[in-house]
Amino acid sequence: MDIEAFGKSYKKYDLISSQFDSWIYIYPFFELIIGISFLNSSPPSLIIFIALVLGISGMISVFKAVYLDKLKLNCACIGGYAKTPLGIISFIENLLMAIMSVLILIK
Repeated sequence: MDIEAFGKSYKKYDLISSQFDSWIYIYPFFELIIGISFLNSSPPSLIIFIALVLGISGMISVFKAVYLDKLKLNCACIGGYAKTPLGIISFIENLLMAIMSVLILIK
């Protein structure tokens, strides 16, 4: 909804956006393309591979921020305006994206 607000919130815990500033503008559109592709009966392998990489990266980022660094952050979803605490739900969301990707790739 608001890429700037999303980016400000997302950058606090995402490992990729902490290294590449422009990633906050690219990532939401990757998620959109991945979501639309998952609705297709045979999504392109490149999109599924990207989903796998982003799922794993997201899991690592959330785990590091919440469980290792003990940060009390909100999820960056809905443009950074959500008051949902970053934690197990965010981790599971990324885990499911990675699992779906693996299952589609081996199918």
